Amino acid sequence: MVFLTTSTGESIALEKELSRGGEGAVWTTNRKGYVAKIYNSATPERIEKLEVMVAHPPHEPNAHLNHTSFAWPQSLLQDKYGRVLGFLMPEIEGGRELIQIYNPQRRQRQKLEIDWRFLHVTALNVAAIIQAIHAEGYVLGDIKPQNILVNNRALPSIIDTDSFQVRHPSTGNIHHCLVASEDFTPVELLGQDVSQVEQTQVQDCFRLAIIIHCLLFGDKPFKGKWIGTGDSPEPSELIRRGFWCYAPNSLIQPSDLTIPLEVVHPEVKRCFLRCFNDGHTQPHLRPSAEEWMKALRLAVKELEECDKVVSHYYSRIYGKCYWCDRARHLGVDIFPGQAKPHQPSYTSSKSQVANSSQAASSASSSSLNSSQSAQPVNQASKNQNSPSERLVKWVIPGTSISLFILVILGFYLNQIYVDSVQPPAISTREETAEDFSQETVSTHPKDITLDRTIKGHSDWVDAVAMSPDGQTIVSGSLDNTIKVWNLDTGELLHTLEGHSDWVFSFAMSPDGQTIVSGSRDNTIKVWNLDTGELLHTLEGHSYSVNSVAMSSDGQTIVSGSDDHTIKVWNLDTGELLHTLEGHSDSVNSVAISPNGRTIVSGSKDETVKVWQVQGK
Repeated sequence: MVFLTTSTGESIALEKELSRGGEGAVWTTNRKGYVAKIYNSATPERIEKLEVMVAHPPHEPNAHLNHTSFAWPQSLLQDKYGRVLGFLMPEIEGGRELIQIYNPQRRQRQKLEIDWRFLHVTALNVAAIIQAIHAEGYVLGDIKPQNILVNNRALPSIIDTDSFQVRHPSTGNIHHCLVASEDFTPVELLGQDVSQVEQTQVQDCFRLAIIIHCLLFGDKPFKGKWIGTGDSPEPSELIRRGFWCYAPNSLIQPSDLTIPLEVVHPEVKRCFLRCFNDGHTQPHLRPSAEEWMKALRLAVKELEECDKVVSHYYSRIYGKCYWCDRARHLGVDIFPGQAKPHQPSYTSSKSQVANSSQAASSASSSSLNSSQSAQPVNQASKNQNSPSERLVKWVIPGTSISLFILVILGFYLNQIYVDSVQPPAISTREETAEDFSQETVSTHPKDITLDRTIKGHSDWVDAVAMSPDGQTIVSGSLDNTIKVWNLDTGELLHTLEGHSDWVFSFAMSPDGQTIVSGSRDNTIKVWNLDTGELLHTLEGHSYSVNSVAMSSDGQTIVSGSDDHTIKVWNLDTGELLHTLEGHSDSVNSVAISPNGRTIVSGSKDETVKVWQVQGK
């Protein structure tokens, strides 16, 4: 069967049926990395819903990691008679259903090597993805483990997106989510026909809290030891009555195997109490996806590696390894791993020590290379070699390598783990300024030392630039601000406030007088570097501005965006000169040649495009 995309007229051939359900079937296609969903019956209402989704996709929070966070409709598919019968969407490869990740018994059966840190990062990424979907006004509705796939980098992907609740931006018409899973349904929706109810994002937040509870505690919250009369009610009835282990006057109490709420970071604990206690009858009090993100970022930052067992992590605030205590008292270890060799006691600064053998061990959950990304890392048995040795053998099968190379490779694998399992959306990093004075650094410097660490942002720093005279640093952050610093002293000179969302990119004029910033708020702003004054706000992109560049004469700005376009602007007037179309996906980077005659753009569509400027 052959279809045409309604957006470009591209021919899409169906190849192999992957799955079939009540609505229709999902097929592989001749377009690499994309699958098609073909409905049994594509009603006019369904087609209108898909048209809205195609025209208004949410921001991809993990584009910089080349990851697809949701199987979002890309284009409608029509047959040769012009009838729309389905849609094209990205294929999600290498993911396992969420329950395979959080359930200890399933992990053990599959021999998956997953630790509590991995689960924290997964929870944080789920919250970040749902926050991105909420930012565009969508309601997921049917959030459940089957609709969330997780790869071996702790990066989730949400599928079945065509079931979301969608509001038409012009007519206000609501396309409802037709289904709901009872175990994840908030009390105010229980017993209602959700296909007729307009849901809100606070109801998604109840479901999100259950997902996070599953990840951190291995099961749903509305379970435990029933201390009432008769048999324990069904989960939906427990939800209706607000009974979970930490509710006032609850008839559900912790069992011997229940992981106590105290082991998580206090901010995460507070979010659970707000959601399931305060938010039980007052839904508006439930933490938003963004609030969960902030709490989980803190939690990840405060996780400490156990000094006895390789796979154990615990909250530094809790103060001890709960998993070791649990294994000792109950004989059950849901994160089994190799015991570490006897080591001397560390001081409180042990996290500052670069220990390459520990780094190799901490890489046990990392993404190794593209050929292995389809499957989570398997857990080794007690008789197998150390984590660093196992990782090396997986990368270079059958090769015998010296201990020295193992240690070095372990270090680099750990860097892969840090970059992929802690993507920028889930962690706060400090901006560092390395001062090489005014001397030119040789091509092969003998040594580079950290000169100072500059603090001031309240969230992850995403972009930095330096003035041509080497006197000033500019930094942009997920806290929506730009900060200007004196390089020699580290003094904060200006805080530039004006963007309403994350600042992604910078360009600076050759004379060092002007900076240009691109943001997820879809705008470009032009600032005077000396005074901090906002000179222009350039509006024209319909989605996040990922990259900006400036010509060497300081007259022209080039910007690339998630709206698939490149725009060319006059710096002095703010006038839009050209819109360059040709990419089929987000434009993540742009550059302009010194003579201003050539523009180069890089895109998520896996292409680099070269544009020639005429009339210069």
